[in-house]
Amino acid sequence: MYSNVGTALLVICIIVWVIFRQLRPKPVKKLFFIILPIIAMYEVYQTFPKQAVPIAQWIECILVVAAALVAGTIQAWYSKVYIQDQIVYVQATTITIITWVSFIVFRIGVGFACGEFATGYHRIQWILWIGIAVIFATRSLILYAKFPEIKQAFTPSKVS
Repeated sequence: MYSNVGTALLVICIIVWVIFRQLRPKPVKKLFFIILPIIAMYEVYQTFPKQAVPIAQWIECILVVAAALVAGTIQAWYSKVYIQDQIVYVQATTITIITWVSFIVFRIGVGFACGEFATGYHRIQWILWIGIAVIFATRSLILYAKFPEIKQAFTPSKVS
């Protein structure tokens, strides 16, 4: 489990910062397409229960992953991708914030419906992190597949 609450809060603050930063145009970089899902998966690893996971948590996890797939897909479809001065930019919209808020509300609702908050947040926080990982990964994969400009930004330019 998490023995360092400060580290958890720092990671959460970074994720919130990244979410709101998506509203500003930023150049496409491999780092942001890859590192955010990896950070979230690391948190899943850190917070995953060491004992047997109850069936209610697995059901909750499946519901959260399904919602995360929907949220990541919506975010990707409503993101703006454009080229300016030969640089590819990605910019999220207010729909990105709406999908994040909706996802978090859904996650909390499912948690209460499954009665898992009564057992202690430290036992179920891995489910939130897996949802965050799925959102970031889904968004990245769809943007990569949907926009050839992003694929070109990822391929190293050849010097003639």
